[in-house]
Formats: sequence, structure tokens, C-alpha cells
Amino acid sequence: MVGDSEEEPGNVGLLLQEGNLSHGEWMKVNILVIDDEESIRFSFSRFLAAEGHNVTTASGYREALARMDETEFGLILADIFLGDGWGMDILREVMQRNLKTRVIMMTAYPSKETVHDSFRMQAADYLTKPLKQGGLLNSVNKALQQ
Repeated sequence: MVGDSEEEPGNVGLLLQEGNLSHGEWMKVNILVIDDEESIRFSFSRFLAAEGHNVTTASGYREALARMDETEFGLILADIFLGDGWGMDILREVMQRNLKTRVIMMTAYPSKETVHDSFRMQAADYLTKPLKQGGLLNSVNKALQQ
């Protein structure tokens, strides 16, 4: 399912409840946001950190690979078009490393090809920019529950 970027902002819970935690306790998820636009990295980082997650950002493909070497992420949000690479290669890297990380692909320039390729490589979602906060948080929540 393609993410709904037109959804109104709302109070969407993003934290996963684990069976070994007592009722009401939640775990934080490490999330990597990869986008060559600083305003996107800043906004997404704020939205997700406000939900209790540990957020790391990367401005491009090479920086993202370095972050992935340093930290295990539960979720990656990757722009398709990066200044120094292709976000689809991040999705391939997750598959090649056999990581359990969920990946949400994002773009301001959607195409049938990138939608098809994203889901063929098991992306959790495919979002079209600009995104509203509620649409982003809803997509993240769904991805974390998969």
C-alpha cells in the first residue's frame, strides 16, 4: 500500500510494545532518515524524536552506509534521489546485509518503476513528498508493526 501523504496530523503512537515489557512500557526504535534536503532531515528527526525514537540522519548514500555500519536501525526512511547516490541502493544494501530493518522509500518524483522496484525489494512503504506529519507518522507506525 502506498502511504497516504494527505492525512491530517494526529496523535499517532509510534512505539512498539514488546511482550516482555509490562503494560504501558514502550521501547525506542533506532531510525535513520536519509535525505539530501536538510529541512526534511530536521523536520522528520523532530517528529520522530518527539515520539520517543532515537533518530540519526544522513545527507547522502555514503554517509548512510557509514551510519548503518555504526548502528543497528529498526527503520530507515530513504529518499530515492540522493546527491551522491540512489536511495534504492540503500534498500538493496539492507537486503544484501540480511538486516531485519524496515525501509520506507520517499520521493518528490514518483514513478511506476520506482514504486514497483521498491515493493519488489520489500520496502515497507513508498511515500510521495511533500508529506504531512500525520501521514509520515502513520506510515512509520505501520512499518514498525510489520
